[in-house]
Amino acid sequence: MTEHSSPTSSDTASHHGLVAAAINAIGQPDFPAVLAQLCETVSGYGSTFIAAHFTDHRPVELFDTIGDEHIGATVPPYVESAYLLDPYHELFRQGIGLFDETGIIVRFDAHSCLIISLGDRKPDFALSAAGRRALEALLPVVAALCRRHWPRLEPQITAGQGRLGHQLEKSFERFGTSFLSDRESEIARLVLKGHSSKSIARLLGNSPETVKVHRKRIYAKLNIASQGELFSMFLDALSRTPPNADGDPLTYLGRGVVARPDC
Repeated sequence: MTEHSSPTSSDTASHHGLVAAAINAIGQPDFPAVLAQLCETVSGYGSTFIAAHFTDHRPVELFDTIGDEHIGATVPPYVESAYLLDPYHELFRQGIGLFDETGIIVRFDAHSCLIISLGDRKPDFALSAAGRRALEALLPVVAALCRRHWPRLEPQITAGQGRLGHQLEKSFERFGTSFLSDRESEIARLVLKGHSSKSIARLLGNSPETVKVHRKRIYAKLNIASQGELFSMFLDALSRTPPNADGDPLTYLGRGVVARPDC
């Protein structure tokens, strides 16, 4: 078996460069590829398979460098059923986190985790002690990078967006909640998405006339007169919302909102 030599100062510089590249790629489509390159370069492994695992849903493949000649016989059977035999998946289900020669588990919460599987198809390959130490030292960095790129991990939401994207999503979900009723807030968000009164009525099971009444009340409470003004208000509020804020973006408008809850 062939083992890799201890990392040199040039290796360390290369690793740091890849960490910087991964940080810059957070929220971008090429992040998984950069992360895989980082893990493979540090460990010496030749392939990476990244999948999101859930306690009540089959895994979702996120990225791989396995190669076209092997992918067909490897990935589809795994995500369909073979994952049930995967010791890493079972350890995750049991609430155990583990690193060894081929797997890194990054836990997000009690119901989801990311598993980065590292391997090599060369029959004489063996992970060196130095490579293992380097990979172990990298674990906190890998975990932090993954949680920054995938702040929310669900079977239907696995596209990385970074913390900024997650913050935008949270701000959108909370827009207007301090000044509007729950139904009015929901309609305001649908209006921001470009839905007409007829479209909103179909989605909510109401009549277009009822939706129009809600829209008038929304505009009156927010002291605006049109969909365009609502959109401008949202962008203005978003630009003033502090990072990691949990409240309604409208509360951060410097000029305030003329709310009229009695409308």
